[in-house]
Amino acid sequence: MNKIGAKVFLMIAVFALSAVALAGCGGGSDSYVDEGPATGGGTPRPTQPRSDDGDDGEAERELVVVMKDNVFEPKDLELKVGEKVTIVVKNQGIAVHNMHVLSKSKEGKDFSSNLLVSPGTEDDFEVQFKNAGTYDFQCDYHLPQMAGKIVVK
Repeated sequence: MNKIGAKVFLMIAVFALSAVALAGCGGGSDSYVDEGPATGGGTPRPTQPRSDDGDDGEAERELVVVMKDNVFEPKDLELKVGEKVTIVVKNQGIAVHNMHVLSKSKEGKDFSSNLLVSPGTEDDFEVQFKNAGTYDFQCDYHLPQMAGKIVVK
């Protein structure tokens, strides 16, 4: 492939990825209907390394967060200091989403779902906060609309 062909290919690829990411930026419904578990093909599991504090113990509880276009439901969570929680994110939207907890300033690391949680699928990850405070989370693809907070007491 010559230089011009490579540039054209790169431009088309960037445009296609942008279109997919922006597809979820359209309107959505403010109502919430639990559609139950995703069907077909099972639930993909993460392929990237996870945040791990070295404790192989079970999480104390599980929280479900639904990702729609372009909101988290619920968008506010409350945890206790030191509590180990599994967060299950369910994508019930039409675009890819993720949940990224921004905790570096207080915890030394972020927590995150799989980078791409496709429509109709789910993912899970564990969080454990050692410090009280308010931690922001977001979908890295749909800011500023798709964001929330975790209050740790």
